[in-house]
Amino acid sequence: MNRTLTRSVLCVGLMMLLASRVAAEQQRGEAEAAFQRGYYLQTHEHDPTAAAEAFEQVVSDRSAPEALRAEARTRLAEVREDQALSSFASLMPPDVMAYAEIDRPGDHIERILKMVGLTGVPEGEVATGEPVPLGNGIVLPADLTISPALIDELKKLRGAAVGVTALTDRGMPAGLAVLHPGDCDLVRGLIETGVQVLEPGEPIEDYKTYRLPEFGWLMLTRRMVMASDSREQLAAAVDRLRNPQADSLAKRAEFQRVHDEIGQPCIFAFVDGQKLVQRFGPLLGGDEGRMIRTLLDLEHFESAAVALGTTDNSIQLRAEMNLMPGHRNMAYALIRTAPITKRSLELVPRGAAAVVVIGLNPPAKDGDVARTGEDAPPMISAMDIGRELFHNIDELAVFVMPSVSDSSRGFPEVAAAIAVKDPEKSAALWNQLLSIAMLFGAKTAGPPTEVTLEGQTGHRYQFDGIPPIVVVRSPNRGLLIGTEGAVAASLQAAANDESIESDEGFAGLLAHVSPDTSKAVLVDVGRAVALAGAFVDGNDARRLAAISQIVNELKVSLVTDEAPNQLVIRAGVSGSAKYQDLLPLIRHEIAPRRTAAAK
Repeated sequence: MNRTLTRSVLCVGLMMLLASRVAAEQQRGEAEAAFQRGYYLQTHEHDPTAAAEAFEQVVSDRSAPEALRAEARTRLAEVREDQALSSFASLMPPDVMAYAEIDRPGDHIERILKMVGLTGVPEGEVATGEPVPLGNGIVLPADLTISPALIDELKKLRGAAVGVTALTDRGMPAGLAVLHPGDCDLVRGLIETGVQVLEPGEPIEDYKTYRLPEFGWLMLTRRMVMASDSREQLAAAVDRLRNPQADSLAKRAEFQRVHDEIGQPCIFAFVDGQKLVQRFGPLLGGDEGRMIRTLLDLEHFESAAVALGTTDNSIQLRAEMNLMPGHRNMAYALIRTAPITKRSLELVPRGAAAVVVIGLNPPAKDGDVARTGEDAPPMISAMDIGRELFHNIDELAVFVMPSVSDSSRGFPEVAAAIAVKDPEKSAALWNQLLSIAMLFGAKTAGPPTEVTLEGQTGHRYQFDGIPPIVVVRSPNRGLLIGTEGAVAASLQAAANDESIESDEGFAGLLAHVSPDTSKAVLVDVGRAVALAGAFVDGNDARRLAAISQIVNELKVSLVTDEAPNQLVIRAGVSGSAKYQDLLPLIRHEIAPRRTAAAK
């Protein structure tokens, strides 16, 4: 009986021990799974908030191995620092005069590599074409790709920033610089190794500091490297890191507004206009200095910013100047014109290769309509030249397109589509100016003649060496000046609703024209290169034909948005050529040179 009881007790004990071990293993497995989840969220998803929750679970699990908990504590401190770093600007002192940052460069580099087809052939496609020999055993393969390992390593870099608060007596910048290696262990390892040769200083809280010869101080946090000319700046940066509500550059209203407008570019720079004037304004002495102050009204210069970034299919550059309300900046007043209404674009035909649009004056108000029904052209005077530019012309669009008429003599078709308030006055003025040019300004092949294009009458002017120029009114209070083919195509576009606004090739370019846009240059590069091929022959013509196919999707835009207190310049490039498409052209260019070199 006692033996049976003893066996029962032993069996129960063994079962309990086994169950506890199973539970411990299960808890250990859960802790390891939580750590792995946190590691993935930290290093791959760049989600410090979710990663912190996973690491906190490991740290609070007393049954987890101590080594695992220690590693989780280290990584928890890292992701909490990343959580606190909402932006590099949040670390900068509020009195920054100039600021620049590079944020997540790897993401933007990856987008650019995808645009040019260097991240591998898309799934379901096969790389075609022969490799291109460059000589000395080097070739360009058809399936050349940038290693994913290199891209992944670049994407680990978080970025860097510099905030300048002043210039020292020696002309050296004073302020704060920050480098965030992210999860790039190579960069972090090089930094941690290199700082050992520097003279150590007193820690700031629990962060190590080092003396930088001829400059100041360097400090290592758990995730970043900070450098400054003073320890006080480093200590203040630590306070801002641990207290997100502390005063910083990111809290300043003008900086917030500019940064929100621009978004999250790769490269961003900001200048505080007033602090810049306070620092360098005293240097503007004498008559020249007073002239500059008067023309630019520096007392109302708020800020300037530049940003460079990418989308999935484009590279975008934005530069802006911000002025305070009530400014008297005469330089800006001289270049600022009225916004584009797009009325002139209704006269630009589909298929145009490039367009330059300029808004000059506000459109006509209600009741301010052009005269009609006059038997004779209106009288004009020299003063009407100024009125034409500063009142009558609302906007104009100069466009170029391939030759469509025999009279073009191989030249591209070019015309200016002008939206005006008084088309009769404009027609009379421009006809008079061209008549004067024929008499005094150029040799001519004959007197002006009347012409009828698409039912609209006008005048033709023939100059030596160039196609005839015609001046024709359009039905919608517009004036057309240009080659016959371009003017005829413009009239057809207006009559059949086939303007550039219905051109699929220009849809993305026209999207860059905002309600504040006053000037724009829009280019379909593929069409422009094909158009240039009309000027050459032989090998050059064949080369340009090949290039036009390669850059068929390439678009370039440059626009200015001119609001009362803000000038914005935006440039964009989209639809870049692919590497594989460039190979035949490279082979065609290199082969003759190699043959000539061999001879």
